[in-house]
Amino acid sequence: MNSSYQKKKQSVFYIICFLLLFLSFFLNLFKVIPDDMYTEYETFVESLVVGKMAKAEKDGVLASAGFPGVNYDKNLVQDSLVRANVDRVEDMYVRDNIINQFKLEQIKYYQNQEKTPDNYCVYVSHSGGQAMFYYYVQKLLPFDKDVRYQLLRALNCALLALCFLLFIGWVYRNFDFVAALVTFLFIFTSSWLVLFAGNGLWWSLWSFFVPFLTILLLLEKKHLKPRQVSDTKILIWLFIAFLIKLAFSGLEFISTVMLTPFIPIVYYAWLERWKIKDFIIRSVKAGLVTLGAVVIQFIVLIIQLKYLLGDFSAAFQYISDAFVKRSSFDNSANVYDAGDRFADSNTLSFLWNNIIKDYLRGDMYFWGFAPSSFQFFFAYLIGFIIIMAIVLFFITRNSFERKYNAIIISTILSVACPLSWYVIFKEHSFWHPQIDFIIWYMPFLLLGFTIVGVTLSKLFKRAAD
Repeated sequence: MNSSYQKKKQSVFYIICFLLLFLSFFLNLFKVIPDDMYTEYETFVESLVVGKMAKAEKDGVLASAGFPGVNYDKNLVQDSLVRANVDRVEDMYVRDNIINQFKLEQIKYYQNQEKTPDNYCVYVSHSGGQAMFYYYVQKLLPFDKDVRYQLLRALNCALLALCFLLFIGWVYRNFDFVAALVTFLFIFTSSWLVLFAGNGLWWSLWSFFVPFLTILLLLEKKHLKPRQVSDTKILIWLFIAFLIKLAFSGLEFISTVMLTPFIPIVYYAWLERWKIKDFIIRSVKAGLVTLGAVVIQFIVLIIQLKYLLGDFSAAFQYISDAFVKRSSFDNSANVYDAGDRFADSNTLSFLWNNIIKDYLRGDMYFWGFAPSSFQFFFAYLIGFIIIMAIVLFFITRNSFERKYNAIIISTILSVACPLSWYVIFKEHSFWHPQIDFIIWYMPFLLLGFTIVGVTLSKLFKRAAD
């Protein structure tokens, strides 16, 4: 009877969590961010997916080597310099100018409100897997284009809500209801998550968490039922999870996502008292699997670029230049970065003062229901998590349960995931503060929320005793 009640309680909790997250992501129903920000955020990249679907309807899904992009009429391009260089796919000024001018027109082309033009500006940093997937899904739906588009958005939001629900479920099973509830509340009130979730079809934010959740849940099952889950099975599913991530979000935040599977490995290594040799072997295998998936993505991207640019040398050159541009302020690679202001960009002081500090003092909450003057920096939350971790360590230091130290250690190490992007791809981080705050959640803040929840739960129980 008690077991049956517990299962019903969990089921009700999970259903409520999913519905609240979905409604927040899909409609911004609870004003976790201002409505104008919700509707206008990153329409630039949203247009690339919708534009690709319109292009696929007109010329086939493999047109322009399958890359996402925007449809446009060359004669309507306002900038004469851009009009003279529309064929230079590597020129970011040309690309960004065209996308900005025509981004709001793409939905009209997709919905057949206007005829799709012949010209197409490609976005070659992404293979466009999510655009192809959504194109084929919407073809199966027996509705008009406007309803299809909204259903695709709903699918995207539902998948993200499901990902967070899976993590909340893990917290519930491995700790308790209070820890899961606190974790949910932090996720539910996180403005950045709603901002990315509701922003159309480009980000597919759920895909960034798939590798982490896959290995987390499989290691949990292996911990409970060792014979049912082999190491080989875990590696196979991890490989599939990475292919899904790469298909839907390409190489976006790749260093961060490549590190996320190691965090569950650390957690269960400490929990189960793995030998150092076993920990190293399993970590190396997981690393090789993730690297293999990334290599496949590079091969796909090179083949696409070859068909677009005409030969493999041009494809390799583009990828090389793109890496240099995102990881440094080399003026030869990025004409936007010219000037003495980046003369010391390779120093630690530049990294700390111009990137890390900015991502610590960024506004975490910009609720639509709160005064506009309200500010809560990421540094405040991170500091609070550190305090809670210290408290948890001391109140559980005599406990025989290793899960408390396991969550503390894995949370501390998980900060390497977001920092890897800020450090390695500092140029991208410098120029894209409207985007890169989201990687604090991958999975550092998720685990940090858990730390807070577990600590509060332990404190409540001590107070009750």
